[in-house]
Amino acid sequence: MKNTTNNVIDIKQTNYQNIYQLFFAHSLLSKPQIAQLLNLSLPTVVHNINKLENEGKIQEQGMLESQGGRPATAYSLVKNAFIAIGVEIQKTRLKLTALNLKTEMIALEEQSYHFSDTEDYDRQLGTIIKQFITKHRYDEQRILGIGISIQGIVANDHRSILYSEILHFEQLNIHQLQSQFHSPIYLLHDVKCAASMEIWQTQNINDAFYVSISEHLGGTLILNNKIEQGKNGFSGALEHLQLNAEGKSCYCGQKGCLETYCSLSALLDENESLADFFAAVRRSEAQANQRWTHFLQHLAQGLKSVYLLQERDIILGGDIAPYLTKQDVDNLQNAVRRISPFPIHAEFIKIAKLQEHATVCGAALPFIVRYLEQYYR
Repeated sequence: MKNTTNNVIDIKQTNYQNIYQLFFAHSLLSKPQIAQLLNLSLPTVVHNINKLENEGKIQEQGMLESQGGRPATAYSLVKNAFIAIGVEIQKTRLKLTALNLKTEMIALEEQSYHFSDTEDYDRQLGTIIKQFITKHRYDEQRILGIGISIQGIVANDHRSILYSEILHFEQLNIHQLQSQFHSPIYLLHDVKCAASMEIWQTQNINDAFYVSISEHLGGTLILNNKIEQGKNGFSGALEHLQLNAEGKSCYCGQKGCLETYCSLSALLDENESLADFFAAVRRSEAQANQRWTHFLQHLAQGLKSVYLLQERDIILGGDIAPYLTKQDVDNLQNAVRRISPFPIHAEFIKIAKLQEHATVCGAALPFIVRYLEQYYR
């Protein structure tokens, strides 16, 4: 008797999940359509539609034309029924976003906020997140989680920091921050956030190497459409490939790392913006062109090593991505080909599909994915 009861409960739960899942694939659905698509009885569909509507997960959305009968009530997904929040911490600024269940960005804020490794920073960070939630009138019970992107290597449990030489997070107390919120809080590596969002947007990357060129350089390995973490989370750190043992000092303590040649910190002059630099490049100004050529030459050296180890596509993301052109990519590919010991005939470098706000969106993404996985098992 107990097994029979459990089987009935399982069937009811499966029907509920399958009906809800349909709304992620269809913009509008009627009860008869759902019954036909899932081969379910109309009373079963009606029961679950009422339940989903009462839970605020779907809503009435007008009428649908019917074949021969009266129009049927249409229902649609409530995309904002649950959200996730992403926070991106940088040295002098803070970025916050909210993603809905369709991973659409429904809010974005950026503010000047200088990082400091202090308890006061942690408290103020919590206050800023709470103000963001209040301003946009989000129900805290419907926030799936808060992801915080940092410039550092994070443990696989997303609760502790393994390495953070760019911004020293020694005082960051995830437990103190967590105590301010009902939703779970994760710490996440910034480049892995951006790469995760690229995987989600593209869906068919399979194997590749994602390179983020922003204030700092970073990389991550993508295997089977997933981020490869490695044993301790250090996998993909091409920024510390050494080009010149006698080169410029890197924040890691070594000299001549790719970071010191191919980050935006290395490329741009003080107080120079990316927009101004690339405007000068596109105007063919000699000094800007020379800097850009040297930048691509050094980047080619690093990408050659990456390509020879993997022989997989390389995706260029980060703050630089919106400014890149096909000609830039062609020049970079040709520079790699010239120094490769083996012939490379196919195209192998591409610009990221998601070129703006990838990191902060990627910080929110894990919570949306985890929610959706309940209905796509």
